[in-house]
Amino acid sequence: MKKLKDSRSYHYQLDQEGQLWISGSQLKDAATLKFFLKNLEKVKDKTYQVHCMGELNLIQVEDVPYVVQDLQFKEDQVELVFAGNYKEFLDPSTLWVGKDHVLYCKVRKSQMEARFNRKSYLELTQKVIEHLGKYYFEWQDKLFEIVFKHP
Repeated sequence: MKKLKDSRSYHYQLDQEGQLWISGSQLKDAATLKFFLKNLEKVKDKTYQVHCMGELNLIQVEDVPYVVQDLQFKEDQVELVFAGNYKEFLDPSTLWVGKDHVLYCKVRKSQMEARFNRKSYLELTQKVIEHLGKYYFEWQDKLFEIVFKHP
């Protein structure tokens, strides 16, 4: 089936705290935020898109496209909560620390990067231990090394 051309386009900005902005106004509609995060596609570095009902929504990100707003420690998994109550489970093997000591992980089947906001970062560090100069996330009787990546 031939894809129809988008009739209109909108330009958004996503800040480091995971807040989505358009023309100076913050978008707060949970259903829209969840839809965007669930359907985000990478166009190029720091530019993402979502197609919806013939409209192209372009999103410029300040850092990465996903920002963890909250954590929910389940019996056997850690659930990451994003804007719009979009949720994914943490793959602890993907944790790393980047520039300015910001904590990151991979989401969307390891295809996208997410950063932890201050609240979720502090929650997760309650389960971090240090051993011989390295840091580990301790979960389900396993240790997952948190690597340091420098840009």
